[in-house]
Amino acid sequence: MIQPPIPDDEPARLRALMSLGILHTPAEERFDRITRMATKVLNTPIALVSLVADDHQWFKSAHGIDTKSTSRDISFCGHAIVSDGPLIVENALDDDRFRGNPLVTDEPQIRAYAGQPILVDNKHRVGTLCVIDVQPRQFTMDDVNNLRDLAAIVESEIQRGVLDEMQSELLTQREELQRKATIDPLTRVWNRGAIMELLERDLTRARRGTPISVGMIDADHFKRVNDTYGHPVGDQVLAELAKRIRGGIRDCDDVGRYGGEEFLVLLNNCDARHAHIAGERIRASVAQAPIVSTAGPLDVTVSVGLTTYGPEPTAGEELVAACDRALYTAKDKGRNRVETAAAV
Repeated sequence: MIQPPIPDDEPARLRALMSLGILHTPAEERFDRITRMATKVLNTPIALVSLVADDHQWFKSAHGIDTKSTSRDISFCGHAIVSDGPLIVENALDDDRFRGNPLVTDEPQIRAYAGQPILVDNKHRVGTLCVIDVQPRQFTMDDVNNLRDLAAIVESEIQRGVLDEMQSELLTQREELQRKATIDPLTRVWNRGAIMELLERDLTRARRGTPISVGMIDADHFKRVNDTYGHPVGDQVLAELAKRIRGGIRDCDDVGRYGGEEFLVLLNNCDARHAHIAGERIRASVAQAPIVSTAGPLDVTVSVGLTTYGPEPTAGEELVAACDRALYTAKDKGRNRVETAAAV
């Protein structure tokens, strides 16, 4: 195995990466849909948006693998960022750079890899869009061109603004290590402290006349999942629930894990009518297909409680309490439904 070389522009490259404010931030559907598309277009089980930091690579999006990061010393993407063109590995066991690499000899047992560098300002290679196969394979010219096109979409998404104004303000106040503490490691969404802080800041906009709605989403009969199949399967369900919730909201909305199997969503510039539409969309996205787990496919539903900011001065805790009341109403009426309560 050969460790990745250090790019000639390493100090400037790292500054460019950190300036994006994207490292160690919540997973986002706009990137997840690109990795899902990459696995389908290139017919691979795994696709990643990987950002290469000083000592590790961190995955902004990971489809087909649960790992969130690896050491830079063993990363394929660390090799990919030293050139503008794609890195193509058709059989890692035949490549001196990767033979003996723990990512090859152990899980996920990488055999084939194709990675296209992601550029910032058309010069600094901050990471890659890559696809991975567990079997040796050849990549055609069409495969390479498709990967390049999808990487360009990733670049566009990064450049158009990584996070909304409120999220950016929250993150720029923290150093990288502090920022990691705002993310729930299992579901890759905001943790309770961070989502409540964002809610308080959203209320500032609401008091200036911008409508906001809040939703509490709870997995129905989740204790039964843990008791029947064990907590590891329960964790798989929660991780997939977070993905489906993200897929049901807009890029300008926020989601956080409030506690246990409960998620809090902040629907910005959203009145009560549109909030109910969003709640139904989230409920349907969970119920439409079983969740794949190591225990087999599981039918999971959620109940959703909603509230909308009213004209009276309201604190974040009061909005959450209203969501709780609506959530209990949804459960009392049979679960797998959306209910609304007024904040008082």
